[in-house]
Amino acid sequence: MRQIILTFCALFVSYGIANAGTVAEIKRAMSDEIKRSLSELSVEGLQKPYYVDYAVTRRTSYAIKSTLGALLYSRSVPSASLTVGIRVGTPKFDNTNYFDVSLGFFGSADDEESYRNRRIPLETDYSSLRRELWLATDAAYKQAAELYSKKEAAVKNRLRNDSTPDFISIEPAILADTASGYARFDARYFEALTRDLSEIFGRYPHLHGSSVGIEYLPEETIYVNSEGREFVKREAYIGLEVVASTQSDDGMILANTYTCYTRIPQELPTRDSLIRAIEQAAVTLENTRRAPRLEDSYSGPVLFEDQAAAEVFSQMFTPNLVAQRSPLTERGVQDDERFGSFQNKVGGRVLPEFLTVQAIPQKNIFEKTSLCGSYSIDDEGMPSKNVTIVDAGYLKTLLSSRIPTKRIRESNGHQRGGAPIMSSLLVQPNKKNSLSNADLRKKMMKFCKDRELPFGIIVRKVLNQNLLYTVLFNQTSGEYPYAQGTGKLSLIEVVKLYPNGKEEIVRGSEGAGFVVQTFKDIVAVGNKQKAYNYLAPAVMSPFMTGGSQYVISSLIIPDLLFEDAEISPIKSDFPKPPLLAAPQAQK
Repeated sequence: MRQIILTFCALFVSYGIANAGTVAEIKRAMSDEIKRSLSELSVEGLQKPYYVDYAVTRRTSYAIKSTLGALLYSRSVPSASLTVGIRVGTPKFDNTNYFDVSLGFFGSADDEESYRNRRIPLETDYSSLRRELWLATDAAYKQAAELYSKKEAAVKNRLRNDSTPDFISIEPAILADTASGYARFDARYFEALTRDLSEIFGRYPHLHGSSVGIEYLPEETIYVNSEGREFVKREAYIGLEVVASTQSDDGMILANTYTCYTRIPQELPTRDSLIRAIEQAAVTLENTRRAPRLEDSYSGPVLFEDQAAAEVFSQMFTPNLVAQRSPLTERGVQDDERFGSFQNKVGGRVLPEFLTVQAIPQKNIFEKTSLCGSYSIDDEGMPSKNVTIVDAGYLKTLLSSRIPTKRIRESNGHQRGGAPIMSSLLVQPNKKNSLSNADLRKKMMKFCKDRELPFGIIVRKVLNQNLLYTVLFNQTSGEYPYAQGTGKLSLIEVVKLYPNGKEEIVRGSEGAGFVVQTFKDIVAVGNKQKAYNYLAPAVMSPFMTGGSQYVISSLIIPDLLFEDAEISPIKSDFPKPPLLAAPQAQK
């Protein structure tokens, strides 16, 4: 666990932001404006604010991307932003947890001052920051007061059955997590690396699109609220993202990906290791292009290995481990079924009894792999807590913030990116049901024999949602046939396993029917756990929270064997392949 420093030290961090205000100067401006807002900000006939918080984030985004050995771009972009939170009324009943669709996105319309993720000058000093805080606070208060009035009117016309408070008050504290600092980023080295890695795909003329990108995101957040809670924290991660796509002879668009996320550039795999990984990705995609299609739906045992185990768990199960509160509207409570399956399941069984799930934000490393999802202070100034969420298959609690629900009445320090999220999870099996890879396959084939199935299915890679929407969608001009609908997974690497041990690659399949109840059908897991870093989509929509679309997260998990799962063929129409072969294929 990183040390949480309970005494504040004045720090100066610029990492490219010239003449930026010191931390002490920024905190002083925040504190002074909070005091002024609480004492003077009011409108006749409307509630005054009882709570204000400010967060200033300073970051520099380093981004490099290459294709087929040529550099597409290399840029470094420093930025600074401000987010204001205001609550009017009382912690028992305030302006939050209410949704009014008539208001502009993220808290302001185009003709109003912004107050969430508001861009502010890089060279911010005490006076200029006070001005930005004043304008943003004014806009935030006007909307908060309006929402309070609408919420109050809506409640007066209804009998409320839920008396859960809207907010949890906490004690003053001064925290800091700045021990990690920032690592040097050698742009020239990574430009050369992305060129060399992307050039590998040029040796495979049947691959139509490919790219290798690296992004390094160090940032510093300075936070002050009206309760006397303050923190300064520095966070950073670097990601290598590789995406390649092609078409089979019948027009089906196929893809393969490779990702690696870690905290600092020096922790990335060696150049030789990356070359081997990308060569393997290219070969696998070429083999998949020539492979037969999955013609019929398959229902039976499915083994998810390595990356696929992490993705199926992170996409279909873990988002439900977050405490969510359905907001009020003028028509009453708005029920949102998105990832809400466990809100009333605390105490019930949600996994096999041989599996335990723990949130471990305080753990930094697992078997030499840096866990990018670890952190010491969440976005509300709460120290992170290691929490057992599922104990021997039974749900014990949910990951929570300072917004209570009927079942979860306090924060356990998991507010990140605008809402609670599963940042770092450990899936821990007992030894009895932990099998070697060879024994997992034997167990799967026994299920197949009992059901008179000619083969079993192994899934080795599942498409990550972030890569789908940020890279692959653009690379294929929106033509990639990704899985759409509840409980569906886009599968990248799938093989049939026959009783004699033969493996056969198949293409054009998707997982179907993967709801949370499906995970009770896990019958065995691998005896080796692997750490997987990834960008997790927000559980609660950024439209509602104004927060981040993706949050860096970690998952430690073994291979998973499902007794019964469905793998279906893709039935989409496909664009016609190019009329002529690639020029490189003619050489």
